[in-house]
Amino acid sequence: MLFLNNIIKKTRYKIFYVSTKKIKYCIFPSNFCDYTQFNSTKSHPHAGLDRGVFKEDLLGKIRIENSKWDFKPGILFSDLLEYKALLNHYNGKENWKKSKFAIRNTNYIKLNRIKNRGFNNPKIFLERRERQIDKLFQSIIKNGVLETKSNKDKKLFSDNISVVLTKDNKLYFNNRGHHRLSIAKILGLKKIPIKITLAKSIKNLEKFVL
Repeated sequence: MLFLNNIIKKTRYKIFYVSTKKIKYCIFPSNFCDYTQFNSTKSHPHAGLDRGVFKEDLLGKIRIENSKWDFKPGILFSDLLEYKALLNHYNGKENWKKSKFAIRNTNYIKLNRIKNRGFNNPKIFLERRERQIDKLFQSIIKNGVLETKSNKDKKLFSDNISVVLTKDNKLYFNNRGHHRLSIAKILGLKKIPIKITLAKSIKNLEKFVL
């Protein structure tokens, strides 16, 4: 128990720097996950393709989960609609606002009659969101992916790119930071900051930390 507490304490609010190539897959959508994109809300923009998700610990702790959630990988991150929309936009093949992911966003606003990122007008959302994405590209080109921090309570820590650590010490994407990770991959950044939300075991976590 003392060993367990020491590892958890050591990795609390811990930011790790890893290669974007290390994050190849998403989590497989199984009953072992806290929820999946499809059983959350199928109409949600990020539910274009199903994958599993584990909830963030707002106290910055890495959760240990030894169930069979990692018995196989989920879909490739590069197959996500979010990634393809940004890749095609960057390469000049298709403006972001014409992508399948952008269309899902506007349909979500129309269907649910709610705001998405502060916008309830689909046309205005598309125009302003594309400008925001261009600014994000420029920011990451200039500064790389930045760590998300807060002053005292660390509430913003959970907004960092989130991954989980498998039994084979592989990192699977955990549904937070789609755009930052996508852009980092598209630009070929060598290292990015990530947080580990969940690990298969203390042994795996210790091996990764060391």
